[in-house]
Amino acid sequence: MFRSNTPITDWSDRHVWIIGASEGIGLALAQALKLQKAQLSVSARNEKRLKLEFSDRARILPMDVSSTENVSKVMDFLIQQETVPDTVFWLPAVYHPGGILSLDPEATQQRLHTNLLSAFNLFPRIVRYWSSNPLIKKQYHWSWFSSLAAYRGLPNASDYGASRAAISHLAQSSHLELKRHNIDISLISPGFVNTRLTEKNEFKMPLLMSPKRAAQLTLKGLKSGNFETHFPKRMSLLFKFLNILPIDLYLKLMRVLK
Repeated sequence: MFRSNTPITDWSDRHVWIIGASEGIGLALAQALKLQKAQLSVSARNEKRLKLEFSDRARILPMDVSSTENVSKVMDFLIQQETVPDTVFWLPAVYHPGGILSLDPEATQQRLHTNLLSAFNLFPRIVRYWSSNPLIKKQYHWSWFSSLAAYRGLPNASDYGASRAAISHLAQSSHLELKRHNIDISLISPGFVNTRLTEKNEFKMPLLMSPKRAAQLTLKGLKSGNFETHFPKRMSLLFKFLNILPIDLYLKLMRVLK
């Protein structure tokens, strides 16, 4: 099978930075990687929560990803300490279900700022540092977390789906640009995971999984060397099929199903 990235089979020689580590998949990833002896740095806005979960297990870097100044300070600190991680998981996301007619413009812009624009506060800084400080025996690695909602337009998910589609596009673009700099980029596309975000949904969520299971599947995907890790397969393969349908047929089908 063609591999887009170098498989990560050993985490004991990696310094991993999990951004969005205070709960959900980020927390589960940190717990799993600690067991695999990775060196961990963890970030989120909720410093109290980070200290509760990681006081003796990881370096705590409180950070508001939407603040350019805050992100710059954290990045400057890492550079000064010569402790910039070689692996990053990017998980920040907020979500509010609702139709377009009920959207609040200000709240929507705030969500888009967190879900998309904040990525550009850190990502360019990290990859510029990585490209100027090449590794000898391994590749740098950045993992973007998106969603199956990124594949095609869905009702009642306009701002969230748009932000996830943009992250997926960014993952593809950055993979193409950065491969020659010894930087691997991967994309994680989960379905429904039992987190504070999905708790807002009032509908029955098919194939809902735990954050622990999502973390396991994420690490399995990185071990395979694939660019994209998508799960659960029964749902993600259906979404991939819908993604290749002619757009008019897809829209007609979704109107019928709705």
